[in-house]
Amino acid sequence: MRIKNIIVSLKMPKKFDVALQAAVLILIAFGTLMIISTNAGKAGGLLVLVKVILKQMAFVVFSYVLMTFFANNFTMTRAKKLYLYAGLILLGLLAFTLVSKETFGSKAWIQIPIPGMEVTLQPSEFAKIFMVVIMAVYVELAGRKNYDFWTIVRIPVIFFIVFFVIILFQRDLGTMLVLTMITIICFLIPSHRSLRKAQRTVKLLLIVGTVCTLFLMSETGSTMVAKLPVFKHVSSRVDIAIDPFQHPHGVGYQLINGLYGFARGGITGVGFGSSIQKYGYLTQSDNDFILSIVVEELGVFGLGIVVIGYLLILQRLFYYAFHTQSEGYKIILIGTGMYIFVHFVLNVGGVSGLIPLTGVPLLFISSGGSSLMSIMSAIGISQGVISRIRRQGSVKVGVDKKRAPRGRDSLRKGRGETKIGG
Repeated sequence: MRIKNIIVSLKMPKKFDVALQAAVLILIAFGTLMIISTNAGKAGGLLVLVKVILKQMAFVVFSYVLMTFFANNFTMTRAKKLYLYAGLILLGLLAFTLVSKETFGSKAWIQIPIPGMEVTLQPSEFAKIFMVVIMAVYVELAGRKNYDFWTIVRIPVIFFIVFFVIILFQRDLGTMLVLTMITIICFLIPSHRSLRKAQRTVKLLLIVGTVCTLFLMSETGSTMVAKLPVFKHVSSRVDIAIDPFQHPHGVGYQLINGLYGFARGGITGVGFGSSIQKYGYLTQSDNDFILSIVVEELGVFGLGIVVIGYLLILQRLFYYAFHTQSEGYKIILIGTGMYIFVHFVLNVGGVSGLIPLTGVPLLFISSGGSSLMSIMSAIGISQGVISRIRRQGSVKVGVDKKRAPRGRDSLRKGRGETKIGG
């Protein structure tokens, strides 16, 4: 069905990547099973479990609809026309969180009143994919034109600064870190000559920032962070990453019990649904610490499902990024891949005690409608880009490379994707 050139369909577009789609759906199905497992047997009985299942299924269905919508309708032209409206709506939602109720030390959520069920929306999750798209749009617009540096990056930088400041006041360190890393990586991708000098500077700052981060994770650095009122709660997370057993009944309680889950699981796990840690020992067992339950119940095999799924998704995204001449498409594909990768590193590193906890969910696996809707929107946009790349002949799937056309016509066809109308 078409309404004013907008396609409304639950089917994916032609020539989408099946392997990418399969990996995403398998991870979501696996995550849903683990969410059900972590909530089974808890206080509240069957009624609470039914609510959890209904809530999770609603998020999955809505996220799938978002994915197919963006896969069928995303183009650079539409993104250029609509980014300002989307950005202003997002800024309004982010600002509204500052007057909302504080949850887990942050003001990052908007409470949605639904009778008999607690539903929240975290607008900052959508800021991540918004930054990927707006960077892609402005780099694509620049193309081979002789635009100066500020003309290319002015609008993306303004949005990033405003997002950063609001999230800073939300005291959501994890989201702030992910948003910053995604934006930096997207900025380093294009090869436009007006960006090269600034890119070298950003690379240097990235190295310096990494060194400073490692220092702040030390005891001395943690003491310095504690003196900053806005980041006082961050200091405690650094302390428990260094030694969670110094506060076994306080701030280290969650991490210690997460580590117990890893240790108890071993190679084969204790069996699906047989976790002990989920019974009150881990209050975020279906969210930030869900990997601990996965390993406890399914052992290394459960961890393998997650890791293999992630690797396949990243491989497919990077494969197409390296097979397109459009730098806008590269930013979308690599930006989405980095969105997933940074979340994985921060979540796994945090729950295993290697780095401070950041409150970042394990995408596709953890409960949470905002993170699932955001990443599925990103996957939908990426599938739309992949479909267009394959239809334009940049990637010859199933065609003998020796017989593939190599003349000027095929070269023009491959370069046609760089047009903003793509």
